[in-house]
Amino acid sequence: MGAAGRLIVKRYRLVRALGRGRTGVVWEGHDTLLDRPVAVREVLLPPGLGETARLRLVHKIAREARQAEGLRHPHIAAVHDVAEEDGTPYIVMELVRSRSLDGMVAGDGPLTPAQAAPIARKVLSALAHAHAAGVRHGDVRPANVLVGHDGRVLLADFGVSMFTTDPAFARTRRDPAALPTAATAGRDPEDFLAPERSADDPRTIAADLWSLGATLHLAVTGRPPSHPLGEVPEELRAVLTGLLARDPRRRIDAEAADRLLAEAEPPAPAPPVRRSLGRARLVVGVTAAVLVACAVGGWAVLRPGAEGRAAAPPAAIPVTTPAAPATAPATVPASATGPDAVPVSGSASATPAPRLKLKWYRSDAGWRAGVPRDWTREDQPYTIAWRAPDDAAALVVEVTAQSGTDPLAALGEAEAIFLPTAKSYRKLRLKPVTSPYGPTADWEFTWKPRKAPAGDHLVKGVGYHQYRRVISTGTTTSVLTWTTRASDWDTLRPTLVKVLSLFQPPAAS
Repeated sequence: MGAAGRLIVKRYRLVRALGRGRTGVVWEGHDTLLDRPVAVREVLLPPGLGETARLRLVHKIAREARQAEGLRHPHIAAVHDVAEEDGTPYIVMELVRSRSLDGMVAGDGPLTPAQAAPIARKVLSALAHAHAAGVRHGDVRPANVLVGHDGRVLLADFGVSMFTTDPAFARTRRDPAALPTAATAGRDPEDFLAPERSADDPRTIAADLWSLGATLHLAVTGRPPSHPLGEVPEELRAVLTGLLARDPRRRIDAEAADRLLAEAEPPAPAPPVRRSLGRARLVVGVTAAVLVACAVGGWAVLRPGAEGRAAAPPAAIPVTTPAAPATAPATVPASATGPDAVPVSGSASATPAPRLKLKWYRSDAGWRAGVPRDWTREDQPYTIAWRAPDDAAALVVEVTAQSGTDPLAALGEAEAIFLPTAKSYRKLRLKPVTSPYGPTADWEFTWKPRKAPAGDHLVKGVGYHQYRRVISTGTTTSVLTWTTRASDWDTLRPTLVKVLSLFQPPAAS
């Protein structure tokens, strides 16, 4: 068994045990290569296994973990790696500072329909994403639904559901971990397995949906669904009746479940009215969800290919120009001090192009930026964007209350997702940089879009140049994106340098 301080495969250091079950120990760990926190599941293989049976289990664990490793979604706790040390398998996952839905109900009592429906919809979206990728979870239950301290909802334990039904991990009465206690009564994992599930039956989409229904049942009643549905709140009775149908052929599908859950979800608050909403929304190119925590998940940010969503080069020192009132942004003086020598690629020129005139923008969220004065501002659900009058360039700023981001890892994952969508891709930089605000990384590249979807301001076959920057402070993550046509890059480069030297994330609270 592992011990605190042990280094696994010369990379993952075990920090402290977070919990132990009949199949293993979950550790808080540290990835020494990427310098980020992780969760490490040490799989304790059943004693007395022969070598053939042990190898079968190790290969099965590795295969399932590798399959789950490819899932990227805002509501999936990511699987980063699978390793083996001294015959023991280890699964490396995203570390989520959170409470489980199981623990929330045990500690605070059942949730109201208005509280439970949004959680269930997010879990459902994670399952739909996995199912579309050919992956089945197989162990959806309240203990695997995590509600982060930052409010994110994540479905965990993709890739390890084989422990639930594999005969090698079957519990016996001689196994102390198999005996229920007052704290675990009514929380048996098998209470959340669909009626048709067994060790020999393949995991199915319908079975995952039944398990989601069982999870939602416990969330609003405090009990697994072995009790009559009469105690279920009226708002959720239809969706639970459909999800918990014993015959999988009569079970409702994800689309119907989402529609019924949406009816129980409280209406979203009306968005604040802002001035200068601008024209049509900036293009959203390839949508890619990226993991946090412990990495970067849950953002609308890092969506590679989006015209205004690339990180900007870093400022070495924050500018001390006095803040202007939010109601009337002041023009940034041309003589404003700040580091202009930011390493942004461009052709050498004896006569640099003049910078565009800038003005201050100060967000209600506490960040501020100098932005091109004549560009049109567009307010989007997760971002604020500024677009050049001729649509040849765009700047997007997104700031989220997300801590623990690994900027370099996030950009590396974004690049991998982006590559299939790009022609003539050329990476100019992808590296960590020094910033006074916290861990920071930059990604600069050129490419041509393979296609131009409807509503997309990118033009198929035209060359573009993008610079993306991610800044992780103690309490927030900022993503700045600057995109131009490749032919306009050198002309706009001095403005880019100044804009990004002026950016200041929210002050730490």
